[in-house]
Amino acid sequence: MKQKLKGLGLSIAIFIGIVLFDSLFGTPPIALSGIEKYSDKVSIEEARELGFILFNNKQYPQARVFFEPSAKQGDIGSQLALATLYFYDLTTQDNYQQAYRWFSQNSDNAFAQYYLSLLYHFGHYVPQSPLKSLFWLEKSAAQSFPAAQHNLAVYYFNLGDYRESYLWAMYARGNDFSQSRSLVKQAGEHLPLAEKANADQTYRNTKDKHRWDDEQISELLEQVF
Repeated sequence: MKQKLKGLGLSIAIFIGIVLFDSLFGTPPIALSGIEKYSDKVSIEEARELGFILFNNKQYPQARVFFEPSAKQGDIGSQLALATLYFYDLTTQDNYQQAYRWFSQNSDNAFAQYYLSLLYHFGHYVPQSPLKSLFWLEKSAAQSFPAAQHNLAVYYFNLGDYRESYLWAMYARGNDFSQSRSLVKQAGEHLPLAEKANADQTYRNTKDKHRWDDEQISELLEQVF
């Protein structure tokens, strides 16, 4: 999945980047300093794609400048990207409050639900609440978000429910979430052979229902995971 997502995101980014830099600046410059002054002169789609180019180049303040106008105009991709930037930017005042603001506006989105789970787990801006963290984690995993599937597998492993841990780790591994490989092995080692065989059959029968195929946030997946 990662190679597929990487190819898609890279192709879009290169295409948009060449077109926009050529139209705005002529020959694409080596340095991108000052580019943020054009954030209100491009379309929502162009602003989002330039934001991802800057995000990919780790120019986070400039990326945020491009995401903010399109996020305020209701572009979901920009809102999620902006929330993600705030979540990880510990140098920005009230960064978790801003992250919560934008993630909570998209609380039906699996990516946002995953981060709402993290905010409640750690008590960032919101009161720490294991129950609310689990609530959002289960909702995200139910929509087949790979990182949520993995974290839910960890949750069940720590509870001693190794069958559920094994299944959710298998779903995450099936979605190319590499961190789940060792968890599949660890959970499987705790299962009797007959129970493991039954869990394998359950996985084969249900894996298609737990397949992650949302291409809309592929670029965010590349940046974060």
